[in-house]
Amino acid sequence: MALACLAAEAERAGDRLAAQGYALVDGSAVDRTAAVAAFDALRAAAAEDEGSARIAPDVPLIGTLLAQPAVRDIVREALGPSARPVRAIAFDKTGHRNWFVPWHQDRTIAVKRRDASAPVGNWTVKAGVPHCEAPVDLLERMLTLRWHLDLIGPADGGLRVLPGSHTKGRLTTEEIAVLASETPAVELAVSAGTVLVLRPLLVHGSRRRTTRGHRRILHVELAAGDPPPPLEWAWA
Repeated sequence: MALACLAAEAERAGDRLAAQGYALVDGSAVDRTAAVAAFDALRAAAAEDEGSARIAPDVPLIGTLLAQPAVRDIVREALGPSARPVRAIAFDKTGHRNWFVPWHQDRTIAVKRRDASAPVGNWTVKAGVPHCEAPVDLLERMLTLRWHLDLIGPADGGLRVLPGSHTKGRLTTEEIAVLASETPAVELAVSAGTVLVLRPLLVHGSRRRTTRGHRRILHVELAAGDPPPPLEWAWA
């Protein structure tokens, strides 16, 4: 299994994102101590203790992330100037908050209310917020940023990806299993401050971590567009 690190990113981030479905950019210009303090405060305020906490996408820490030049440039190149954050989650995979994530695509979006007339399906409720599976054309106008606030090596439960799988549209569980058996996976080892940029349809997963300490990640989803009417983004 290949290991990817920021130093090995020889291609332009935008080219890699288009071709592989993911890219790593430098987000370390921000003072890490301040960023970690803000992250921990957001998790504490959310009062969720399952390793993830949903937060409003307009908090100052997200503004700090999006203002970093490398992040701003790749978002603008991929989605255009109208992109905005529509969902955010603070993850912290520690020794006692640890989990395995199988290969999957990120296909759900958070909306303000459920409406049976909308052309979507697979409705769920997470932390009191309605979620549904978005149409492929909307997912293709979305981007996910994962800002790593801690060093993440192969044993820390970091993300694994199947490069290029974002070009194959919506995949069934069976199709994902076949693809995973045929495609060499890349395990992303990243330094603190690295921002992983990925397309929602990129097949990805993660292992349980076998190390101690924190694995803090600010996960932010951006969209250049709106859900199909009459749906609205949960935090519109």
